[in-house]
Amino acid sequence: MKKNKIFLLIISLMAASILWIYVVTVVNPEGNRTITGIPVVFSGEDVLREDQSLIITGGRTATVTAEFHGKNADLNKLLQQQDEITAVVDVTRIRTAKSYTMSYDLNLPNSVQDAGITVTSRSPSSITFEVQKQVSMPIEIRGDFTGVSVAEGYMLEKTSFDYDVVQVTGPESVVSTIDCAQVVITRTNLDKTVTDTVPFTLCDKDGNAVDTANLSMDISTVDVTLNVVKYKDVALEVEILDGGGATSKDAKVTIDPESITLSGDSTVLDAINKITLGTIDLADMESNTLTQSFDIIIPNDTKNVSGVDQANVTVTIRNKETAVIRATNIAFIHEPEGLTATSMTKQVQVLIRASTADISKITSNNLRVVADLSDYTTAGTNTVPVTIYIDGFPDAGVIGDEYTIVVTLAEKTDEKNSGTNLPAQIDLYATQGNKYEFLFITKG
Repeated sequence: MKKNKIFLLIISLMAASILWIYVVTVVNPEGNRTITGIPVVFSGEDVLREDQSLIITGGRTATVTAEFHGKNADLNKLLQQQDEITAVVDVTRIRTAKSYTMSYDLNLPNSVQDAGITVTSRSPSSITFEVQKQVSMPIEIRGDFTGVSVAEGYMLEKTSFDYDVVQVTGPESVVSTIDCAQVVITRTNLDKTVTDTVPFTLCDKDGNAVDTANLSMDISTVDVTLNVVKYKDVALEVEILDGGGATSKDAKVTIDPESITLSGDSTVLDAINKITLGTIDLADMESNTLTQSFDIIIPNDTKNVSGVDQANVTVTIRNKETAVIRATNIAFIHEPEGLTATSMTKQVQVLIRASTADISKITSNNLRVVADLSDYTTAGTNTVPVTIYIDGFPDAGVIGDEYTIVVTLAEKTDEKNSGTNLPAQIDLYATQGNKYEFLFITKG
């Protein structure tokens, strides 16, 4: 008996459910549904932007709540596709930048548009939004490299971006506040050149980030290249040529600066240990102190990061003295055949250098002036370079090499007997006393 009661109870529940379903779907097939969070979209926004240079700002995040009436089956389908419902505001007739309050149309999914669903209420009844003037400006890209460090012996030579500016388009009130597009790089212990692709942040002049909700940009990332090179301190030097009574051991050389810093590829820098500025010939130093400037010529494929392009070199010759001596001992070598050489120059002033002990001992008797006439083969008067020799003092030297004499070359003639022993010329000079002394040279 008890089992029969349970069975009857189950049958009753089933019958009640069937009856309820019948009432809902057949007897009362229509109903109402409320849907919230319906997004607002603006129809014709592209035309507004392109033709009128206007852009919608406030109102973009607005939503609508609506109540719909219709058959239960259609309303259930509408609920299933509620993400496709939009509140559409037509902005194609807008021409000026200001605040607007406009009505909207509710667009339903295609599957229920012809189902007879009606909107019984909506909230809000209109949408308020802001329209501003749209501008487009190039914004400079800047880098923050405070987070970059390089390995010892290397330096960050330069940085570069694949774009110099980012083109930002949006409301004038926002775009006008943008100062730069900043990229931030963080790298540690770099020992080679690297390129990173990084996003950027639009910042105002105070460094604060600018809201980009209503902005569009022509690029979203920037390629940043960090050019890392090796650097090396390289000594500067000059080549000293012995001469003029002095050697490199007698010379004290100071160079300012003593070195410069070069950067470049490690394979290039490893082969560079010094830079030779030039040559100083001690034979050309007329005094014992010389200061001379040299251009610093760096090797190929390197960069002078010191920024100094000239060096001052001071050479001081120690324990040496200079003197000017009049040399009168003039001789010729390689006289041309058939010509007689006569020096019209009777003495040559020669600047010499020697040790302090020897300088006072050297006289004109120790100097020889030798003119080489190999290149002179015709009669006439010529300025001939000469070589100066200092005999007896091997450590002394002549300063300078531009000594010359004037030489006359004349054709040789046969000597004829004059037939008399009288001198051709007698010169008398007044001297102290009351007598004359004569020296006669006889020809034979």
